[in-house]
Amino acid sequence: MSDIPTEFEGSYYDSDYFKTPEGKKYRASDGTIHGWSYDNPEGEFLGAGPITKAWKKMFNPKNLLDVGAGRGTFIAYAREEAGIEAFGFDYSEWAIGDGRYGQIGKTIHKCKEDWIRLHDATEPWPYEDNFFDLVIALDFFEHIYEDDLDFVIGEMYRVASKYIFLQIAVSGTGGLQGRDGKGYVLKKGEEVPIGLEGCAVAGHVTVKPEAWWYERLYNDDWLYNREMVNHFCSLVDPKIISNWTANSIIVLELI
Repeated sequence: MSDIPTEFEGSYYDSDYFKTPEGKKYRASDGTIHGWSYDNPEGEFLGAGPITKAWKKMFNPKNLLDVGAGRGTFIAYAREEAGIEAFGFDYSEWAIGDGRYGQIGKTIHKCKEDWIRLHDATEPWPYEDNFFDLVIALDFFEHIYEDDLDFVIGEMYRVASKYIFLQIAVSGTGGLQGRDGKGYVLKKGEEVPIGLEGCAVAGHVTVKPEAWWYERLYNDDWLYNREMVNHFCSLVDPKIISNWTANSIIVLELI
């Protein structure tokens, strides 16, 4: 039986999603059942150290907000290795609770309880205006339904004071990102087409080309800074960010 819901909520992002091998079941186009998860028996993503150090060198932020922070890996590394006062939120109760405590393998730094909170990005964000020097959202926006994008994007701009760093899974890159350049948009309450279950199993509901995201994110007060994207890529081993560069990295700077 498929685990794909008609609406992806916080409860979907549980231990099966994050750590159980082939934990979430989905139907392939031929109707056969397969499994998928973010399971990594060797531990968390160790590239978080070099990445957070690159952010420190580029943006020199005093503080940082990680939107859709998952288990808080980047929060912990930003604090412990880059000296950034990092906070974040996620709407997976498992990720910020048992998931955060249960990290195993080669993980060096673990996120502390008071650095991360449970929150739904489609509700008002519990932070003051212009509070964070740097806001990051990694593999986040593809999880947001199109109907909620305007609100979420508005809150992101509201709490950011200097820079925004985004990594978004875009269409045309294969696998979970969608199988063609047009991408797809799933609607709340509607059954996921069987041909898209293998893409949607990761909770990706809005998967569109990079140009679509540029248009959607446009704001008169913010500038797309491609030079900073290139600078970031020059500071980090290409092997660490190969998945990111295959998708879309966007840096926004307040004018």
